[in-house]
Amino acid sequence: MTATESLVHPTGNVRRESRAAVASENWKLLQLFNFYRLLLGGLAAFVALVFGQMPPFGTVSPNLFLYAGLAYFAIGLTAAWTIRVHKPDFESQAVMLGFADVALLTMLLHASGGIGSGAELMLLVSIAGSSLMLGRRITVFYASIATLAVLIEHAWGILTNTASSEGEVLQGYPKAGLLGVGLFATALVGYTLAERLRRTEALAEKRGVDLANLAQMNELIIQRLQSGVVVCGPDGRIRLINPIAHKFLGTQPTAVQNLTLNDVLPDMAIQYVQWQATHAPPSLRKLVRSRKNFTLLPRFIPLGDEPSAGTLIFLDDMSVLRQQAQQLKMAALARLTASIAHEIRNPLGALSNAAQLLSEVRIDDPELSRLLKIIDEQSRRMNTIVENVTQLSRRDRVNPRRLDLDTWLNEFTRQYTETVLIPKESFAPPVRSGLAGCFDPEQLYQVVSNLCQNALRASPPFTGTPQIQLRLARDGDGRPYLDVIDWGKGVPPDNVDNIFDPFFTTTPKGTGLGLYIARELCEGNNGALDYRPGEGGVGSVFRVTFSPGEDCSDAAES
Repeated sequence: MTATESLVHPTGNVRRESRAAVASENWKLLQLFNFYRLLLGGLAAFVALVFGQMPPFGTVSPNLFLYAGLAYFAIGLTAAWTIRVHKPDFESQAVMLGFADVALLTMLLHASGGIGSGAELMLLVSIAGSSLMLGRRITVFYASIATLAVLIEHAWGILTNTASSEGEVLQGYPKAGLLGVGLFATALVGYTLAERLRRTEALAEKRGVDLANLAQMNELIIQRLQSGVVVCGPDGRIRLINPIAHKFLGTQPTAVQNLTLNDVLPDMAIQYVQWQATHAPPSLRKLVRSRKNFTLLPRFIPLGDEPSAGTLIFLDDMSVLRQQAQQLKMAALARLTASIAHEIRNPLGALSNAAQLLSEVRIDDPELSRLLKIIDEQSRRMNTIVENVTQLSRRDRVNPRRLDLDTWLNEFTRQYTETVLIPKESFAPPVRSGLAGCFDPEQLYQVVSNLCQNALRASPPFTGTPQIQLRLARDGDGRPYLDVIDWGKGVPPDNVDNIFDPFFTTTPKGTGLGLYIARELCEGNNGALDYRPGEGGVGSVFRVTFSPGEDCSDAAES
């Protein structure tokens, strides 16, 4: 699984994890409060069983104090198991345990002499705990029940005609009222604090979702950047590297954690050390060449103010940058040449027509006939140059398709031999390769036909042996290529560096644009056109390199 695939729906994952964390914390809080319940019930039962009574606890009704303590402890034990198995649900358990707390703590309060014994503080703790776990309405409802229970407990003597003095009972109502106010205040304050915590958790969850989205976006951007990205520490040890950088540097994802810049590209490591010392501006960057024969331009960006934060290194493939610059140049040049060609064609056409009309008139002067012939020939040559120049604009209208190169090559050979009226035996039989490339089929025909035309022009007359060989294979980087091979005179060494220059020609009737346009069309299809001498120094080899067929797998196949 790739890094990108592992980031499917991170927002949902974060939300689910956040909700699971909140639920887990709620159960932990309920369990923690249950420990208080077990401790309180156990102490009450222990005091009643061992001491009978421990003033003020259990002084009024030791038996009630014992039974209430035992019941409270038993409820705590039962709750410990139900909380552990999470059955029933959290809210149901919190509600039932809250009722049990109010009822049994009121009994313990009554058995200890009521308000003034100090046992009423246990009710405050119970209401505070419930307010942290439940909603506002149920919290206020518990405070109301607890207040009513306190008032009933305080008036129990009057209600049962067991009070020794009604005046003392009446004097205690202010205390009961203040306790009720304290219960309501505790409930509201506890709920307010709990609600604030819930909002903080919700905000934290939202921030977590935002961070997950940001992390996914950053990951996708880094993974799909056309530039290589390398993150390294101040010591040059690599921390992160994206797939494009792996391709440029020839590294494997599994071994990157143990590599340094010096291990993968020593020249870049030297630049990095120099940049750390001087923080040189981008204009002073130097090109480096990787082991995979990529010409790279590194760009160093500090990740923070502290050196320990590391450095972000962008690696730009100069071939891509040159291609983009060339495309911009060719787009402007195409518009310019198209407008110039349009303006030249009109007077050129008039000139050619006038020469043709004059040639139809019987002229006895040989010198005048020779001049008319020169005008006609040069007009035709000028028209050829104009047509070649206008073809430059075709580079902007590239429609690359996935080509089965074997099928395309057989069809090209058939069409070309029929068009130029040469025997099929002029081409050596191609060897089937099973390769596919990405190229505009019409532009590829133009490129290869131009190369074949040059090969035939440089080859000796056909005597039954092949004059041209078309060979398909892969280069060292796995890219398919087509070699157009001839056994002619070859290109003189002094002209090798100039054959692709515009208007450079070695033949009197040539325009010098054929190879230049062919190379431009190849580069416009993300390919290349190169020359190399033939084997043994005999003939020429022009190599058309294709981008792999997988690069345009979504396009129609030809």
